[in-house]
Amino acid sequence: MKKIFLLSFLLSISSPVYANSFCQLVSEKEPDVSITMKYVLGMGGGRGTLNYKNKPTFYFQVGILNGYGGQYYEARSFFPESLVEGKTYVERTHNTEEISSGRFMNFVGNQLGRVTSKEERKSGKLRALMPTLAKDYYYSIPFTEKGQYGRQKLSKKMKTILDASEGFFVDSGGCRKFFAYGWD
Repeated sequence: MKKIFLLSFLLSISSPVYANSFCQLVSEKEPDVSITMKYVLGMGGGRGTLNYKNKPTFYFQVGILNGYGGQYYEARSFFPESLVEGKTYVERTHNTEEISSGRFMNFVGNQLGRVTSKEERKSGKLRALMPTLAKDYYYSIPFTEKGQYGRQKLSKKMKTILDASEGFFVDSGGCRKFFAYGWD
């Protein structure tokens, strides 16, 4: 009995923790819009999807900027093949259209993660803001589509994603590894 317990304990601490390689950020304003990321690329990075009602709408990636630091995001048109492991960035994004890219700003509660001094840090929920996402998404919508939607007549889905893009996305579980600038 002791051997079985010891073996299971050793396996549990030496096995990779797959549950921690998944992150879900949910819009504070529009809970039907979320970002799910998998395939951790090291501290502060991953790729996945921006979702509307739990269905992928865009390919979504977060990473660390070289040099200065900080984090970036990229939203592109979605194809299921873009999430297949082992593909290069070029293979994942082949035949996709960039919707938006820019700063992925980390907050802990209401404090900016990157610049808050250690003495002033307070605990809080991990939150992310992407300041250019709403504008870029808006301008990615065709101005007119014959008899359909355009920038002047948004569908419910388009309006909801646009409203969510204006505000914060909050960690609803497992996102600590995706926030390079934050504290516990």
